[in-house]
Amino acid sequence: MSTYTLGLGRDARLFKGQTAIGLGKNISVKASAESIKVYTMDSLAPAVTGAGKQSFSWSAERLFTGPEYIKLLLAGTKFDLVFAPDGDSEGDFIETWKNCTILNRECKAGESDGLMENINGEAESIEFPETTP
Repeated sequence: MSTYTLGLGRDARLFKGQTAIGLGKNISVKASAESIKVYTMDSLAPAVTGAGKQSFSWSAERLFTGPEYIKLLLAGTKFDLVFAPDGDSEGDFIETWKNCTILNRECKAGESDGLMENINGEAESIEFPETTP
């Protein structure tokens, strides 16, 4: 696969280790956490609040890769999703969604051997670049 440089928009590169294995187009991500609230018997307001279990989900309109990687990805092989939400391929806003897996895929007639469309999945965590104050 040729080297791809992130451009403007919602594109992402997929990595297995240090190897680029694909390109995702129109990426959408969502990070969420459960809310934990502990109440005392004499109050309607919570005594303690905090973030609980976190989840990291993502979706892509298209994923371009090779047929050998599609088989691995659909079998549960984990990969990293690297993208820049603001469209800047350098700087402080590049996110790496670690250990992603594919959970769902819509298959359309005429899909080529190296293309998956309308896919979504989960990641285990997110890494952000180090910033200097």
